[in-house]
Amino acid sequence: MSLMHVRQIETHVRETYSDGWVANLSEDANLSRLLARYALDLAQPVQANSDALQVEVTDHGDDGGIDAVAVDPRTNLVTLVQSKWRKDGKGSFDLNSMNRFVEGIRNLAEIDSTGIVSCSAEMKKYVSVALSKPGGRLLLVVVTTASEPLSDVVRAPMNKLLGIFNDDPDSDPIATFKYIKQSDLFSSIAQIPRETINLDLSILEWGRLREPKSAYYGRVNALEIARWFETHGESLFSDNIRLALDNSEINDGIFRTAVSDPELFWYFNNGLTILAETIDQSIAGSVTRDAVNLRLIDASIVNGAQTVSSLGRAMRAGREHELKQAYVLVRCIEIGGDEAPDLARRITRYANTQNAVLGQDFVFLDPEQHRLAQELRSLGFTYLLRSGESSGDADLSSVIDVRLAAVSLACASGDIGHAVTAKREVSKLFDRDSGPYKTLFNPQVDGVYLGHVVEAVSLVDYVLDEESVSSDGLRAGVAVHGRRIIAHLVLKSIGTKKLRDPYLDFKTELEKVPGAVLELLDGLVSKFPENAYPGNVFKNRTRCEELISEMSTRGRA
Repeated sequence: MSLMHVRQIETHVRETYSDGWVANLSEDANLSRLLARYALDLAQPVQANSDALQVEVTDHGDDGGIDAVAVDPRTNLVTLVQSKWRKDGKGSFDLNSMNRFVEGIRNLAEIDSTGIVSCSAEMKKYVSVALSKPGGRLLLVVVTTASEPLSDVVRAPMNKLLGIFNDDPDSDPIATFKYIKQSDLFSSIAQIPRETINLDLSILEWGRLREPKSAYYGRVNALEIARWFETHGESLFSDNIRLALDNSEINDGIFRTAVSDPELFWYFNNGLTILAETIDQSIAGSVTRDAVNLRLIDASIVNGAQTVSSLGRAMRAGREHELKQAYVLVRCIEIGGDEAPDLARRITRYANTQNAVLGQDFVFLDPEQHRLAQELRSLGFTYLLRSGESSGDADLSSVIDVRLAAVSLACASGDIGHAVTAKREVSKLFDRDSGPYKTLFNPQVDGVYLGHVVEAVSLVDYVLDEESVSSDGLRAGVAVHGRRIIAHLVLKSIGTKKLRDPYLDFKTELEKVPGAVLELLDGLVSKFPENAYPGNVFKNRTRCEELISEMSTRGRA
C-alpha cells in the first residue's frame, strides 16, 4: 500500500500548492518543495486565520538545510522544515539530511555563523524578531514520504540541538521536534469524521434570538460545564482554533477565580460560545424566562476552551462546592443549513479575535502613572498609558509608551533580575501582586529619571539594532537577546545620581553610550558559553551573572 499512499499524497500537494511549482526544477525537487509547504500548514498548532503566517519555501540547491520557514507574528512561533520526497515510499530519513537540517537551524538561530542562512533577509528578520520576544518558540519539522521511523542514530543530532535550546530547567521548552512520515501524511489527507457530541444543559435567566439564526443565551452553572470536560475532554473543542493551554497564566487566573471568588465568576469571565447543528428546546419550564433546558446536537465549543478546561481542572481538584456557586455566560448558536460550514468558520474566527485586556492596560488606573505623565509633559515628552493610544502630531523621538517605560526602569534597577524579567516576560513587569511593578513605578521615580533612562535604553536598542543587521551568528544573537543586560550595565555605569540630576547635560552622557554598548557586546561575545543559545542565557539570572563575572575578570586581566 506504500506506493498507493505516496501517489495520493502527491495528488494532494499538487492540487493544494500548484502555484509553488518551479519550472526549472526536477519533479522530485518540486514535490519536495510542495511537501515542505504542506508540512508548514500541517504542523501549525493553530489552523485558523492562516493569512497571518509569514511563509517562505527555500528548498533549492543552496538552501542550507532548511526547506521551508513560517513565522506566526501573533504567537511568535517559528516553524522550520526539512523535507525529503521518496517516490517509492520506502526507508527513512537519512543522517546526512538531518545533519544539514541541524546546521541550517544553528545558522538561522544565530548559534553559529559558519554556513548559509537558508532564507531571505526579510524572512530572517521575521525569525529574529519572533525569537527575540518573550514566548518566542521553535517548531522543528522533518517531513518525508518514507515509511520507517527515525533511527536513534539519525535522531541524535536533533536531540543534541534540542538540549542547547531547552537547557533552562525553569522555562518552558523553546524548541520542539516533530517527525512526519508517510503514515502521518496519509492520515492527514484522509477524511476522518470528528466525534459527534450532544450536550444537555440548563440555562438560567435566558434569552433567545430567532433571526437570522436561532440562538440562546444566559447563565449556566460552572459545575455542569466542568462535567462536560470530564466526559468529553478536548473533543469539545474540535472546531476551536485553540485547544486547552496547559499551565498558562490565563488558565491559572480562571482557576483562581473559580475557587476563590466563585460568586463573582460570571462578572470576571468572558463566557463560552457553542455551535450546534440543531438545538432542541424542552417544553417543560420554558414558559418563563427563569430557566430553559436545551439539547445541543453535534455541539462544539468554539470560544472559551480555556474556561472549560480550567473548570474541569477545578473539579478534578475537588472544588465541586465552589463550582456550584459559579456561573458562566453561555451563547448557543444553531448553524444547521447549507451555509453551516462557512458560518461556523466565520463565528469561530471572529469570536477568537477580540483584543485581550492585558495587565499593562490596568496601569491607566494608577495615580502614579498620571503623575509621571504630567511631569514628562512639562519636560517635553508625550507619555502614552493606553494600548492603541495615539501620540497625535508629537515628535516620535519624544514619545514614551508605558511598556518602554517599564522595560527601561527594569534595566535601570539595581536588581539585575528585573532586567532579566524584561527579556524573559515583559508582562510580569506589570504584575502588581507578585511582580516588580511597585518597585519600578513608585513616588521616588520622577519624570526626569524616567526620561533619562528611556533615552539611554532607546539609544542602546538603536545601536544593537544596527549591529544585529550588520553581524552574523553569535554576535548578532547577543545583540538581539542580550540588549536588556547591556542596557542594565550601561545605566549602571552612568549611575543613579546622574540619571536623577535635572540640571545635567544628559546629551553629553548619551554621546558615550554607543562606544560603551559595542565594548560590552564584544565582551559578552568573547566570554559567551560554547553551544549555548543566547535566547536562553539572557533569560536566566544566574547565567547572566556568571557571564558578567567572566567578562569582568577578563577586563581586569
